[in-house]
Amino acid sequence: LSPQATESEERTRLSIAAVVNDKIITASDLQKRLKLISIISPSQISRIKTRQLQKEVLNQLINEELQNQEVISLKIKVSEREIDNAKRLMEQRFKLPRNTLNKFIIKNKLDYNDVISQIETSLGWTLAVQRKFSNYLKVSDEEVAEVINRLRDNIGKQRYLISEIFLPVDYTDNENEVRARAKKLYNTIKSGADFRKVSREYSATGSAMDSGRGGWFLTGQLSPKLDLALQKIKIGDITIPTKTNSGFHILKLEKKNVFKEFDEMKVKVNLIETRIKLSKSHNNSNSQKQLNILKNSLSKVKTCGELEKLSLINEAYTTTNLGNFLVGELSSNLREIVTQSKIGIPNNPTKQDREISTITVCNRTTPPSNIPDDESVHRNLRGKKIESMARKYLRNLRQRAFVEKRL
Repeated sequence: LSPQATESEERTRLSIAAVVNDKIITASDLQKRLKLISIISPSQISRIKTRQLQKEVLNQLINEELQNQEVISLKIKVSEREIDNAKRLMEQRFKLPRNTLNKFIIKNKLDYNDVISQIETSLGWTLAVQRKFSNYLKVSDEEVAEVINRLRDNIGKQRYLISEIFLPVDYTDNENEVRARAKKLYNTIKSGADFRKVSREYSATGSAMDSGRGGWFLTGQLSPKLDLALQKIKIGDITIPTKTNSGFHILKLEKKNVFKEFDEMKVKVNLIETRIKLSKSHNNSNSQKQLNILKNSLSKVKTCGELEKLSLINEAYTTTNLGNFLVGELSSNLREIVTQSKIGIPNNPTKQDREISTITVCNRTTPPSNIPDDESVHRNLRGKKIESMARKYLRNLRQRAFVEKRL
């Protein structure tokens, strides 16, 4: 070989970041993705060492290349409509106005083909998983019923609202590498990095698209290790990287409360107040007499309509519709009265200064149940199965593939 050819080959070799089967990931590919991350999450670039970030992004590119090769081998085609829908989701993720992703790419001098290729690979991979594991992705009515019954059984127990970062262990040999990566991400967040941005870039779950928002979980729904880790931290804190069978988890505790069928503070009530004004010359004896008369009259009332008629018949009574309120907006005393009241039945009247009054609940609207409907449970279970199968699928591809990292 000539010296010129040798130098050319050397430059080519040095520009190769990784080889995946018969495909090459170049240093240029790596730099393009790093630039995209720097635009989306600039604070992360300053908090994570360049070498560490390169390794993590290169690993992501290797996985994407394996996914893309599988999509091609299965002859899966992604439609323009599917790509457009995915672009709308990216706009939401980056908090961009609708139909402005292309302008965002041009403005920030990003590689349009690289961004679209990333979208196509993600969509194609989802279709590949669904095609290969279609029989395993079916969710039975029994599975849905089991989830709903378990939720009902857990009413009154502790629950947690969490955000998550998940790093899968794709194969046994990379467990230490993933452990080290999880620890570095943990330290980065503890140093002040935004948990949601870190999750968007590095988490390997579907929730990453929503900044890691994992939703509400009851004690027992997560693995025992994760339950224990959550119990040790305060609201706003994050757990140390915790190993489960599938990989490493970092959880952020957003809120915690007792699980109820619905939020009692969001119950809406319509209230009517009935009053009797006492004369200036009233004494305790007269007040008690009028109080007894009012109690006797109200004991016959069964609806708010009857209560309004009562005020029309007796001029001493004044009935006022106070309007609609959320229970959480009421004072603690009134909240207790309203919560225990039956619709249309006046509460025991009370005397204050120179008047006697009572409150009646005329309507009560219960907020949506915290128990999800069958369709939501079905969708959630299927999503979890897709994620689980996708991880196994990718792990198998990686174990069979020839992968050589050169950076």
